[in-house]
Amino acid sequence: MLATRTYQIPNNPLKNLRKKSIEILFFAIFFNFYNLHSQSSNQSSVYNWFDNTIKKENLPINNGKLHTNFDKLLGAVDRYYISDKFSPGNLGYENQGYFDVSLKYDIYKDELILKSQEEGLIEINLIKENVQSFKLYDKKFVNLNFDKQLPSNFRGGYYEENQTGKNFVFYIKHYKEKKDIIKGTETFVDYYYKNQFLLFTQGKYNLINSKNELIKLFPNEKDKINDFYLMNRNLKSENESRFMENLMRYINSI
Repeated sequence: MLATRTYQIPNNPLKNLRKKSIEILFFAIFFNFYNLHSQSSNQSSVYNWFDNTIKKENLPINNGKLHTNFDKLLGAVDRYYISDKFSPGNLGYENQGYFDVSLKYDIYKDELILKSQEEGLIEINLIKENVQSFKLYDKKFVNLNFDKQLPSNFRGGYYEENQTGKNFVFYIKHYKEKKDIIKGTETFVDYYYKNQFLLFTQGKYNLINSKNELIKLFPNEKDKINDFYLMNRNLKSENESRFMENLMRYINSI
């Protein structure tokens, strides 16, 4: 088994340098001092240009523990969100934006993983306290650990910010539970997908575990909520996340 290893860049000056340099770049571009038309088409391209120039392995995001996974799967379901492969995503880290970085999300451990270029291609669990948000598979995730209004008995960590309504924000917590299965002398793992629905409205977070809890929050829409449940029973049993997403979109349109 590999020993736990932490990658850190001591006294790394690049955090402030990156921000100041990009501010200077935007200022210079505005006055047409440099011919950077291809890099300045949007903010992300300028950030990428800077990151590539100073080498991505030297960026502050390359800090964290080595990600390891020794699972022996019994079935096809692993511990990751959608896929165990890395995909391009965006990242808000220490109040700075990073674009087109390689990410995957371990929803069993609630760890966001970066494919780093340091010392070759390694996988790093990003320091959760430094991650404000990220975007992966066109879904936006936010770190609700930063929100002091989140009750202590709620699951913390990363939530999908699914949609923002006229008077609410709807979140989905994606997670997995595992079961160890012994076959002979070997132990295998089987994972089960779970979710939790969270609604921020009227100044507080509310867990949505039932139709009645939702009606308490939207009493004026009781009949329409009941009708939606009745007409979409199959979707609720097949894909509860999609059902709730459609329901919240419906409530927002009323």
